[in-house]
Amino acid sequence: MAFSAPASRSALADINITPLVDVMLVLLVIFMVTAPMLSRPLNLVLPQPTDRQVAVPPTQLLLQVDLDGGYRLDDRPTTLAQLRTQLEEARISDPRTVLQVQAAEGAEYQRMVEAMAVVEASGFPQITLRQ
Repeated sequence: MAFSAPASRSALADINITPLVDVMLVLLVIFMVTAPMLSRPLNLVLPQPTDRQVAVPPTQLLLQVDLDGGYRLDDRPTTLAQLRTQLEEARISDPRTVLQVQAAEGAEYQRMVEAMAVVEASGFPQITLRQ
């Protein structure tokens, strides 16, 4: 016995390609818009390697005013006259030298003022005060 489909229910043998064409047209438009952007050259300025040396930190000196009124430059006792020449030599050897001035607690204020006057006369550009 053979089965036969009723006449009202005939099978459709055609494939509906309209959605496929719609999708392909959308993809074609997307590629046409994005393709010129992908092929455009980029104008970049990239960093170039240099033979630059590592920056050396500036020399630091420590001037201390003691309780007894004495002066010490990097833990070496000194007088005001010697201090000026030592500071001038340090400034000439490295202009970036930083001088740190520290007064002992209870030291005479006048000794600190005299030391700062010598530092100013020696032409130091950078001075820091420490506690």
